[in-house]
Amino acid sequence: MSILEKLKEFGKIKQQNNIVKIFTRPEKVRDVVKCVRELGYDTILTISVIDLPEKRRFVIRYVFSRRGIDNKGRRVIVYVKVNRDRPEIPTISDIYMFADYLERECFEMYGICFIGNDKCRGTFFLDKSLEGVFPHRKA
Repeated sequence: MSILEKLKEFGKIKQQNNIVKIFTRPEKVRDVVKCVRELGYDTILTISVIDLPEKRRFVIRYVFSRRGIDNKGRRVIVYVKVNRDRPEIPTISDIYMFADYLERECFEMYGICFIGNDKCRGTFFLDKSLEGVFPHRKA
């Protein structure tokens, strides 16, 4: 079974060259990420956030890669929309250890709460007067 067949149950899929993109919902993100891991994508490269204030939402973008000689630049990118007024999504830090750091960064810069990650608190800004201020959010 191909990667596209395995991932299609979780949302809309697009493929461009060696990149597979999947668009899913917050409640499915853990299942998608577990599937990506089982398919051999053993490295999370980044978690980034796209702020869309005019649409009252964020888009969280997870990028996964495979290590090894046969990789050939293959990537899986998972996109998840979350409500900007109450930005919450389940953590994946227990599936990919490095995601813990990336989730904390997204929390501190955008205020996105990763449910289940109890380390989502001030990490980068030690000044307590900046608590609740999210510098990367658009107006």
